[in-house]
Amino acid sequence: MPRRTLQKWLPHPDHIGQLPALHRFGHWLHEPGIWHLNRRSVARAFAIGLFVALLPIPGQMPLAALAAIFFTANLPIALALVWLSNPFTMPVIFYGTYWLGAQLSGRSVIAFETIQQNGWGSTLLLDLYWPTFLGGVLCGLVLAPLGYFLISGLYHWRMRLNRRRRNRLRQQRRGE
Repeated sequence: MPRRTLQKWLPHPDHIGQLPALHRFGHWLHEPGIWHLNRRSVARAFAIGLFVALLPIPGQMPLAALAAIFFTANLPIALALVWLSNPFTMPVIFYGTYWLGAQLSGRSVIAFETIQQNGWGSTLLLDLYWPTFLGGVLCGLVLAPLGYFLISGLYHWRMRLNRRRRNRLRQQRRGE
């Protein structure tokens, strides 16, 4: 996506720093690196967003925001990518991470009917959460670097395309 189009959609840093709920974090939000749209910042944000989106924890957005500030990644993109695990995609993502975690930890996958019969209380925390967390961390450790290199590669590809276009235009002007 072109940088100018993305910059139109992203909030201005001064506006964010003046929000009452975020006023106490103003010194962190004025860090210029978390608002830049360059290859490294966006690639880091993509990796952070993918990793945090796969974790089955409450408070994914504050965690992604802290990681984006710590690693100087683009804050709005990191926060937007956390929404990959939204209420519509969450059952699929978390079942996949649960299945992977259960396979890797040697546990058998619990059927949904078994959970309904035994109740959610004891089963949820002990038998479902740790395999889901393990699978989420492992998927995140695989997908975050892939996302980083994908975005970095797309930036390089786009840069080469722009360079070729400029060179063609330059050659056409010389030929005229």
